[in-house]
Amino acid sequence: MAYATIYGPYKTTVVHLAIFAAAMLCIAFLGRSRSTDPLRRYIQLGWDMVAAAAAAASMAYVVFDYERLLNLWGSSYLTKTDVVVGLIMVLVALEGARRHSIMLALLGVLSAAYMLFGNSLPGVFSHAGMDIRRFAYVVSYTSEGLFGTGLKVAANYLFMFMMFGAVLQATKTGDFIIKLANCGFGRQTGGAAKGAMAASAGLGTMVGSSVGNVVATGAFTIPLMIRTGFRRHIAAAVETNTSEGAQLVPPIMGASAFIMAQITGISYGTIALAAVIPAFLYYFSLYWVIHIEALKNDLRGLPESEMEPIGQVLAEGWHLLIAPVVLFYLLVFQAYTAAFASFSALIIAILIGASRKVTRVSLRTLLDSLDDGVRQAAAITALIISIGLLQAAIVATGLGPRLTEIILNISDGSLIVTALLAVVAATLLGMGMPTPIAYLMLAMFAAPAIITAGAPVLGTHLFLFYFAIKSGSTPPVALVAVVAAGIARANWWSTSVAAFVHSLPGFIVAFMFLYSGALLMQGDAIFIVMAALTASVGVFAMAAGIQGWCVDWISWIERLALIAAALSLIKSGGLTDSVGLAVVAGIAAFRWMRKSDTKLSPNLSE
Repeated sequence: MAYATIYGPYKTTVVHLAIFAAAMLCIAFLGRSRSTDPLRRYIQLGWDMVAAAAAAASMAYVVFDYERLLNLWGSSYLTKTDVVVGLIMVLVALEGARRHSIMLALLGVLSAAYMLFGNSLPGVFSHAGMDIRRFAYVVSYTSEGLFGTGLKVAANYLFMFMMFGAVLQATKTGDFIIKLANCGFGRQTGGAAKGAMAASAGLGTMVGSSVGNVVATGAFTIPLMIRTGFRRHIAAAVETNTSEGAQLVPPIMGASAFIMAQITGISYGTIALAAVIPAFLYYFSLYWVIHIEALKNDLRGLPESEMEPIGQVLAEGWHLLIAPVVLFYLLVFQAYTAAFASFSALIIAILIGASRKVTRVSLRTLLDSLDDGVRQAAAITALIISIGLLQAAIVATGLGPRLTEIILNISDGSLIVTALLAVVAATLLGMGMPTPIAYLMLAMFAAPAIITAGAPVLGTHLFLFYFAIKSGSTPPVALVAVVAAGIARANWWSTSVAAFVHSLPGFIVAFMFLYSGALLMQGDAIFIVMAALTASVGVFAMAAGIQGWCVDWISWIERLALIAAALSLIKSGGLTDSVGLAVVAGIAAFRWMRKSDTKLSPNLSE
């Protein structure tokens, strides 16, 4: 990867991808944990070695014969050996997916069956069908199959960013960010949870995984929240939501910004800039949810014994921010490739961490962290490769346009109904899967329909990305919530339900992407500012309506009115905005005056 980062792909892109896939699959197969039972352990080891050998041999076949394979004019030019090797690659991809996600492996099998036998289906799902030779050609030797978008993203973006995140954790950047967040928010009402929110936002954009963020920050923040009075499942829900939202925060955005750039053709800088206001609004909504939750339970800030002076924290760790700043500078202002920028930042992070004793780590610790990063990258790559089967099924059979037509027929062309159908799809497709993979599938399945219904391209993809992120905490699977609940020793179902309810204000923001380009930094500055302010009011109204507090505790009628006002503010501009703003202002003013009268009444009675 370092060679490709500096000099570009070795020989050609396909060779580069084949070498990368072989390395990652071998690590994924051979590096897994095995049974402690001796017999089962030997059986598993034997199967792992067979799978790794199949992956290495099939990819080596592509590497050594790439010139002929790239110049094939069609499936009729494949030899019998080509077909066999192509089918081995398919089986290896399915086995890699099976080990980490049964659902994705099942989707891969269904995609293969659809390509081979779809001509037997009735109605709109029927296609001309294909024989085994054409199937092997499309899936294994074209850019619409295993060597398609998913593998390119893994090789060009995900791997190096996961290495960068591993180095940041090794150099204790996470500890520094947690301490800094507590200095900023710790003394406020519900300070432990607000500090967790800031820490997860800061660290999570570099970790690149919601689960990884929960593990990295939650091990410290969740016990701290519980000690300061938060109920266990609420503490876990707060960490779940804050860890997920970190993938919205530029510059890295969990590496999905680069996937989006690959799919849409929109520059990384444009996508990162567009995510600024949505990320702010997401955490603005969580801030109010946490604040009201703390008010309900009369929770104060962190005790002084749990906090360090901000001057001391900055003195010990300010240098750890140099690598992320360099990364952002290289990506946005110098327009370097993501791989080169992340590799450069990785080297700087190692050197900066070693420059001071307080953050210096042993070579063994650094290598262990890099080993963890490689294993995580291998696991995600094993999943991503199988997406090539889905991509091939959509493109080669013409299923993509037909899916768009089916969705639009169900929604009758309504943008809001089409978007709601996409949310259901996001929840189903994203169950138990890493965000980049969930987003990739949604971009293939749902994006064309939403765009055809009238939404802008960038707004559509950020909308789908948002719900791909949130699928990690949505029941029934809710993998991110399960991990957080495990740390908190809380009920995972209560955690996932609380996380879902707390996320509702943020859902308003996601639907705004489809209607307001101004929220994505598109248009005149005055409209951008007005849209951001309107959206902020809408987010606050939803949080207040759900939690039952607006300046003071409110009635159910007022709560319903605030939720309705929040919904009316989804589409920026016009009468709906005026009505929504008036309702929120009216309830807030009424409650402020009632609260003031209550405070004055004892003095008046005297």
